[in-house]
Amino acid sequence: MPATLRWARLPRSMKKTMDNLLSKITENLLRQKSVVLVGSTDSGKTYWIQNTLIPHLESLNNKVEYLKDGSELSKGSPGVVICDEVETLFDKDYLQGSSPEDYYTPEYLEKVRQWHENYARLPKSTLFVITRNKPDQIKNLLENFRKSDWDDREVVVFKFEK
Repeated sequence: MPATLRWARLPRSMKKTMDNLLSKITENLLRQKSVVLVGSTDSGKTYWIQNTLIPHLESLNNKVEYLKDGSELSKGSPGVVICDEVETLFDKDYLQGSSPEDYYTPEYLEKVRQWHENYARLPKSTLFVITRNKPDQIKNLLENFRKSDWDDREVVVFKFEK
């Protein structure tokens, strides 16, 4: 079933938004660009990726590999990699500023460092999926995140919302 038909039950404005997002992400990935998709917890990002984006990319004859988080390494040589549950420290100071306690523990920061080593090994044509729950946190990434903090690659950032 074409990706656009999966959203047939959504209101027209939502369907158009999702089709536009699908088109923009596909276009950037096929141009060998790294893409960041940011949205809130339980917004449907992973479901949309697994049930719409991946089948769409595969229908265009792309080998796609899905990694559930930064602890996994790519196996083989896919045309496109999708890495879910990505963590960036780009906005660490921004997040820390809104929290009276340490936002990240030293143990978590060490995990993130290891994940960043894995992210840096991924091809340019990778979709990195980041979760931020507050609208201002999402807006901050949309407006300011242009280079990854794991290997300084340029990224194009999109917001996920239905």
